[in-house]
Amino acid sequence: MHMIRPLIASVACAVATFGTAAQAESQVNLYGVVSTDFVSASNVYENGKSSRRTSLDGGRWAPSRFGLRGSEDLGGGLSATFNLEAGLSPDTGAAAGTFWNRGSHVGLKGDFGQVTFGRQWNLNDDVMCGYFICGGYAAFSYTEFGWLSDTVNNSVKYYSPSFGGVQLGVLYGFGEQPGSTSAGSTLELSGTYSAGPLSVGLTHHQSKALVGSEKDKLTSLGASYSFGELRARLAYAVSDFEASGLDEAATYDLGIDWFGLPSTRLSLDYVARDLKGSGDDSHFIRLVGDYSLSKRTGFTANVIYLKNRGDAAEAFYGEGAPGQSQTVFTVGVRHSF
Repeated sequence: MHMIRPLIASVACAVATFGTAAQAESQVNLYGVVSTDFVSASNVYENGKSSRRTSLDGGRWAPSRFGLRGSEDLGGGLSATFNLEAGLSPDTGAAAGTFWNRGSHVGLKGDFGQVTFGRQWNLNDDVMCGYFICGGYAAFSYTEFGWLSDTVNNSVKYYSPSFGGVQLGVLYGFGEQPGSTSAGSTLELSGTYSAGPLSVGLTHHQSKALVGSEKDKLTSLGASYSFGELRARLAYAVSDFEASGLDEAATYDLGIDWFGLPSTRLSLDYVARDLKGSGDDSHFIRLVGDYSLSKRTGFTANVIYLKNRGDAAEAFYGEGAPGQSQTVFTVGVRHSF
């Protein structure tokens, strides 16, 4: 951390200096979010017993991070872009093991669409977070569905222009294994359609094992429809993680968002996990309230009830105990810049 402080200070000074001298066709922005939550979680299973834990967390609804992003107008409708983003835990001051863990990529944007290169969020995160509820307590917390929101190293990501509301995407992550062009690689495809209040998205993920021919596969479909102050969401995903040795599973999310007041958002979701050929299933209900004091500062509260059946042991905090439920309450504050 002694090295991180001067690095952040140097970055901020560099951005300020650049911002003063930069011309209109170029820009670099320093941005971030600092968020903390008070958390109370039941049935946190540790050292062979379950108990309630009360703690100060680094913020899951709006993960704390800071980053740099910028662009340069190259003329003729073409521009260069970059983004560097690092996560941190304000409750302890710790940074991630990989410094730019939340993304580090450079690319080009123009009439052809946009292409980026580096470590970047996958297409599932780009698309499905519009249908599955995201922000820490979500479907990607289930064992078989981590790829619903993750970053991919050594990747190339392309998005087409929008044609009549349709946009296509493709991502390929190089495995970079000696003697093999495909071992450890990742391939994702996406398609989205937007027309007025309706939005639909489809994604497919495939990653290959480092050794052998096994693959992990995940296919997701989502839709949302806005009417008045409400938005209804429906999302479904099915996983077959053969390379990871996990059983086939499906998850779905039924959700609704309310935007009745300019400063307030409420979301209610029911998210189920169905393990194929087994009664070891899980589901949770989540109610989220978000209140903004200003454009940059606000409060968030979560109430989550997670139910495990059979030998299922899913949990949001600690290790889950087979068949035990978990209730989570959080209240937090966030500030963005």
